[in-house]
Amino acid sequence: MKIIKTTILVYTLILIFGLADAVASDQANKGQGGTGFTINHIRNFSTDQNTLIKEDGVINPVIEGQGGTGFKVRYRVGNDVTPDVTGGTLTEIDFINTHKGPITSLDPFRIFNVDALTTADTFYDDNLVFDDIVVGDELKLSGFVDTNSTLLVSRVEAVDTPLTEWKLSGYVSDLNATQFNIQNQLVLIGGVVPEACGTGLANGDFVEIEATPDMSFTAGSPLSTVTQIECNPEGVGTDPGNFIPVALEGIVDFEDIEANNFFSIAGQQINVSVSTVYLNGEVDDVVVGAKVEVEGQMDTTTSMIDAFKVKFNEVRFKFEEPVIPADVNPGVSIQLFGQDILSTPQLRDEDNIMGSGLIGPTQVEVRGYTDSEGQLYATRVRERGNPDANDVSADGQITAINEPMMEVQGVMVDTSSSSFFDINGAPITSAEFFASIAVGTEVEVEAAVLDEMTNIISGGLISIDEADDVNRPAKILGTTEGLGIGTVTSKADVIFVDSFE
Repeated sequence: MKIIKTTILVYTLILIFGLADAVASDQANKGQGGTGFTINHIRNFSTDQNTLIKEDGVINPVIEGQGGTGFKVRYRVGNDVTPDVTGGTLTEIDFINTHKGPITSLDPFRIFNVDALTTADTFYDDNLVFDDIVVGDELKLSGFVDTNSTLLVSRVEAVDTPLTEWKLSGYVSDLNATQFNIQNQLVLIGGVVPEACGTGLANGDFVEIEATPDMSFTAGSPLSTVTQIECNPEGVGTDPGNFIPVALEGIVDFEDIEANNFFSIAGQQINVSVSTVYLNGEVDDVVVGAKVEVEGQMDTTTSMIDAFKVKFNEVRFKFEEPVIPADVNPGVSIQLFGQDILSTPQLRDEDNIMGSGLIGPTQVEVRGYTDSEGQLYATRVRERGNPDANDVSADGQITAINEPMMEVQGVMVDTSSSSFFDINGAPITSAEFFASIAVGTEVEVEAAVLDEMTNIISGGLISIDEADDVNRPAKILGTTEGLGIGTVTSKADVIFVDSFE
């Protein structure tokens, strides 16, 4: 009988511990239903019982939400990371709310007194739509902050109960002993001692601010209930002494490619070379204010990244043509080739065209991007001299083909008298060109002629400007992990309910 009882006891213990392990595993994987996370559409990572899942730095072992779609995330991949950071097992992932607080304006859209841009690619949690939002609502926003502290919003989430803590992220400006600004939001320091700021808080520091909710807060109010100010650089980093694969998404804050072959994201230097490949755009599109994802190798001692690939997750375009004063609606939009291009909080407008308009016909160049519904957004507007309808350009993705006609980001191009070049700059025939392209191929149309009555451009030089992929090391020697910052693009999982809170 003792043997039987002992056997029963052993089997009982095995069953209990087996069930416990199953529950623990389910708890760890519940955030994605055990399926992992997809980041920026191509990076598919698995999770296991050891994966640390956080929200705003706090461990959250059972993620409740809709897959976290749209969240900006900071992540770490284990030693099974692929060289291009498209696979592996996550050891840690942190879902980041950049802003949590009151909406003070709908047009322009503002949280606190900070400008925020939403597009057709912004994810709204739990079937929320923009038209449901009213001034005074408390929202949780995630996205990417530029050097002016404006926000490009990737996720909007309503809250079921009032927030117990507000959060504001951005770059310090106009600092004095008692206050500073985050874009247009005045922050009163009070008795708070800034944390992790080295020798002290300084202009240009990226900070995360926590505050007690203030029910009297309205547009123009200072943030006077601050409880914490923490310097928290936006780049990626880890212990020195190694080379590791990284994938870093962010907004360009400095560019010196032509002279010194580098640009930076959140102050982190990105080195480029002739072998760097650019997708959904070109090297000239890497300008301050552009959002890109860099795939490459980081020297963990210097934190410099050598870029194998620079990808624009939003498709870029560049238009140039004569523009008349009536085509500019200052602060709102500009029209080129009959298409309305919206202003953005991230806009660079050195010649003040979007700020004040034009006093006469002018050659204008506009760079920007398009969202998934085809709406065009401007990130840079420049004057290019006297109007010249015989020297116009339209660079971007092909959106329609009907040989010899094609459409580039909505601009009709008659190629009957054009000269054609392949991706290496070698001349090709019209037949070879059309055999090489499809909807989505990136092309440059330069030195073309505009018919101002029809907005059709013709002739000129047309080049294929696209590479599908890039050669990279099969394995980075000594790799023990991979790091990244990106946007969750997983779709809703039926196991999730409501928000993270």
